[in-house]
Amino acid sequence: MLHGRCLAPPKGRIIITVENTITSIHQIFIRRKGLRKAAELSRSTAPISLDLGCGPTKRPGFVGIDLSETADVRWDLRWGLPFADNTIAEIRSDHFLEHLELPMVVTVLSECHRALRSGGSLDFTVPHFDPYLDAYLRHDFEFLKENIYDVPRDQEDLYDTCFDRIIWLLYRDGGHQSMFDTESILAKVRLAGFTSVTTREYDSTRDVNQRFSSIYVVAIK
Repeated sequence: MLHGRCLAPPKGRIIITVENTITSIHQIFIRRKGLRKAAELSRSTAPISLDLGCGPTKRPGFVGIDLSETADVRWDLRWGLPFADNTIAEIRSDHFLEHLELPMVVTVLSECHRALRSGGSLDFTVPHFDPYLDAYLRHDFEFLKENIYDVPRDQEDLYDTCFDRIIWLLYRDGGHQSMFDTESILAKVRLAGFTSVTTREYDSTRDVNQRFSSIYVVAIK
């Protein structure tokens, strides 16, 4: 019998509960502030163009949305887009979608379709897996080493085979959640509701960062 004494939960459980509570409160704060900012932008008569997952920088003339504190609208894009239906003129994104799990990729693309005006465009890039896979099949480690160069210096020995370099590319220590070839990403865009979907080449007047092996996708609502 406990004779009226209360057993305290393990200390670790208390810490986890407190941390989760703090995280939840922080997310609520970010969400409310993001909604207010989006509502403020929506009251303007100027067309709204969005740059999704912009990080610390964004395209000139675009509203940057990201969890970065420097974004115009600080927002977790897994929550959807904080804008009403048929209100956005254009949406751009550069190497962002691969950081989401595949079901969430389709969810975010569906949100883009919902928020875009009729005739509005979604124009984005994701990494293209084909060149890396071709190199893997050729067992061309030098190519993979040259183009997958951000392996941590103290872990070079861990990623010293073709297969291991491919694994780093796919997961990047948890940074990447999805990977695409052209057929795959176009299928996801269509699954999100777009019917007019094409690819294009790199365009220095439109693209802020030319990366090795990108797929450039354009979808019109």
